[in-house]
Amino acid sequence: MTGRTRILFVDDEPLVLQALERQLRGLRGEWDMAFADSGERALERLSLAPFDVVVADLGMPGMDGTAFLGQVMNRYPGVVRLILTGHSSAAQMLHAEGVAHQYLAKPCEPETLRAVIRSAAGTASAMRNEAVRRILGGVRRLPALPAAYQEIQTLLEEEDVKIADLGRVVKRDPGLAANVLKVVNSAYFGLRQHVSDPADAVAYLGIDTLKGLALVHGVFGQVTDLPAGFSVGGLWSHCLQVALASRGIARHERLPREVQGDCFTGGLLHDVGLLILASALPDAYGAVRGLMASGQDIVAAEMSVLGVHHGEVGAWILGLWALPAPVVQAVAAHHAPPDLDPPGPAGIVSAVEVLSAAHGDGAVFGLVRDPDPGRVQALLGPRAEAWTAALESPD
Repeated sequence: MTGRTRILFVDDEPLVLQALERQLRGLRGEWDMAFADSGERALERLSLAPFDVVVADLGMPGMDGTAFLGQVMNRYPGVVRLILTGHSSAAQMLHAEGVAHQYLAKPCEPETLRAVIRSAAGTASAMRNEAVRRILGGVRRLPALPAAYQEIQTLLEEEDVKIADLGRVVKRDPGLAANVLKVVNSAYFGLRQHVSDPADAVAYLGIDTLKGLALVHGVFGQVTDLPAGFSVGGLWSHCLQVALASRGIARHERLPREVQGDCFTGGLLHDVGLLILASALPDAYGAVRGLMASGQDIVAAEMSVLGVHHGEVGAWILGLWALPAPVVQAVAAHHAPPDLDPPGPAGIVSAVEVLSAAHGDGAVFGLVRDPDPGRVQALLGPRAEAWTAALESPD
């Protein structure tokens, strides 16, 4: 390996490959790119030299994108797998679920393609960490970017998007609609009247909250086989509380609206890696739980058993999905001592995690840690009192 990111593009249409090569010519100083006109030829290229990222068309004749990426997943599990799809049927997309880390619409705007590949390439470089490669390379089914989130993002790119349009996306997913209505009618929002229409709920929640809920609902819906004693409801409640408190603190600090949104999304997704590890490796996570029961904190227990912690894994997944860098950093560092000079999403989410532990929250395995107000004061200093109030009354 040269240290440069290696990307393999696969499409049966020569004109598409030529267009990709032309669009990405300016990145030749950053990436080593190769092009193959069939899945079979692409597998030959992969057998001769390693690649970090593969971008494949879904509807190729013979070996289609799903079959090709399935082969890549089995033979080279550390490779990031992206699908380019045009007018594919719902059945094709469903069939492709589980072999691709992210789907891109075809034709894809050059800037979008560059941004997603850059993010995926950065994630691929993290996979050079042998412990992360060992763990995630063995996970056969990593969650894909939720379809509802992608549809919401696409709508938001339109100039005349309406709340009703977003509400229709929510209504098409009964599970997401139920979660949206549950959140908007919860005590967190304190509305005087009951909201029963998802479109009305979207108007109350706001775009950032809706996008975060679509992401976390999509991830929770893709994981199964969790170990005994794992409380999905407890994890969901904890993530929502951290999200709301993080946004509340960002508002208290008068941070820009975009930063407030990143704080909310980072808080809502901060434990996604925990969900993935517990689902993919239930036996190993049983050992993690045992160490936690004996008094170890979750990161120490995960590092002891797995050699990675759930913040790294969550950040890896979100990097694949090209989420904003501040969100990915917040997820990666949410158990690190908060850096609050100046406060931003990573420091705020980390601080809220400390505060929630001190308040006995986040008992995902029924293991509540003892409050440690001294640690809170030491880490947060003069912010401790006001930020504790934000935790207790988050929105």
